[in-house]
Amino acid sequence: MAQYTAPICQICIGGQAGEHYCRQCEQLFCGNCKSSHLRTKISKNHTFVSGPNINKEEKLLCTEHEESFLFYCHDCETPVCRICSVKKHSRHLMTDLTETTLELKSEVSKVIISKITASQLNISRIKEETKTYREEVKVVIKTITDEANYWKQLIDKKVEALIKEVQNKEHKEIQNMSTYSEVNEGVVENCETWQKDIKTMETTADILLFKKLKQLKPEVDQIVLKPIPNAPFVSYRNKKPLSTDLDSLFGKLSFCETKAITGKIDNQQSAR
Repeated sequence: MAQYTAPICQICIGGQAGEHYCRQCEQLFCGNCKSSHLRTKISKNHTFVSGPNINKEEKLLCTEHEESFLFYCHDCETPVCRICSVKKHSRHLMTDLTETTLELKSEVSKVIISKITASQLNISRIKEETKTYREEVKVVIKTITDEANYWKQLIDKKVEALIKEVQNKEHKEIQNMSTYSEVNEGVVENCETWQKDIKTMETTADILLFKKLKQLKPEVDQIVLKPIPNAPFVSYRNKKPLSTDLDSLFGKLSFCETKAITGKIDNQQSAR
């Protein structure tokens, strides 16, 4: 297997590691050569990319003027260099690219945090309401069973049917509520992944970070948090009628069902 060879400085002959890339000269510099380069009058304003973020094939300069991007044109929605700002965008609204990138980073981060917070609150609510609903189911089943025992020899089949109905409804509702929880957990997972991506790019050049955030923002905005429906509940009103009418021996079940969720796959795949 071929071994990786670290790049070396392209200026001096000392074989030092080329850890700094000059955007204007498109050359690798060691630490000492970089310092000398920036002390030279003709190159004192040159900009460098250092460390693991070096990517010589990524064009960090204006293709027309070979200058660094310094501004962001809001009218054209594009980064521009100093010359372009005068020749092509003189009457446009422009801001400093670094400040614009920081503002976009802050905006995207706030959206991610808000969606994580909302999803976590939804998850807590779902868990609590699931617990309450299950307790209601237990109470209803016990009530039905207690009443059935009073008429045990006459109504065994009726008891079985009612309990099956309740348990089927419970299974359906728990599945629905679990699905809502899974969707919100997917949102949290996606948002936390984006947070980590943004964190790892903090040392990236502004233009690269800006492009990444520009690409990420629509994906974050596309995540739609499905509203949590009203919690399901079940109740049972018991009575003790005569044994002449089996149907009249039992109360009536009533349910408030959750709405089946849609769009689960879209939210979970949007950050892939």
